[in-house]
Amino acid sequence: MNRIYKVLIISLLIWATVSTTLFSYYYIQYTNLQIQLNVVENRIIRYKKALDAINETLHTLNSSYIVLLSNYEDLLTRFHNILNKSVAILVIDYGKGHREIYKIEFISGVNDTAFEILKSVVGDIKYKYYEAYDDVFIECINGVCNHQVSENSGYYWMLYINFELSPYGAMHTIIHDGDIVIWNYTLVSW
Repeated sequence: MNRIYKVLIISLLIWATVSTTLFSYYYIQYTNLQIQLNVVENRIIRYKKALDAINETLHTLNSSYIVLLSNYEDLLTRFHNILNKSVAILVIDYGKGHREIYKIEFISGVNDTAFEILKSVVGDIKYKYYEAYDDVFIECINGVCNHQVSENSGYYWMLYINFELSPYGAMHTIIHDGDIVIWNYTLVSW
């Protein structure tokens, strides 16, 4: 039995040595992995802070870009308006030799109707909008108003473009560069 005890004791010592060695090895591996994990966690924290800083910078750059883009669009609009600026002559003829003449700058495609040009100069305009025609009928300019003098005649504001009676209403008469727009208060018979 001595031999069995010896074998058991030797086996127990070998097991204890091997298990202690393995435990020590795995403990050292665990410790090394824990250190590496801490290093990686610290790197992740630093990278996250760096990414947050980059994100903030990108947000600031994006805001600046939006402002620059808006300013660029404003400049393009101004440049377009300068290129498309047109000039017309507006004559308001009150009759009996009393006329007002204006040189009007306008932008083609923006404020280029006879009505818009009249509104840009005259502060006191009375008109009636007719939805069926999508247009206006000018009733008064600077206190001079239409009035019927008889059953078949009256004084009314008439619109002429380049000395020809406009076939359209004031909101649909497009003015071009160099046009002469005349609002003539005249006796009309029908």
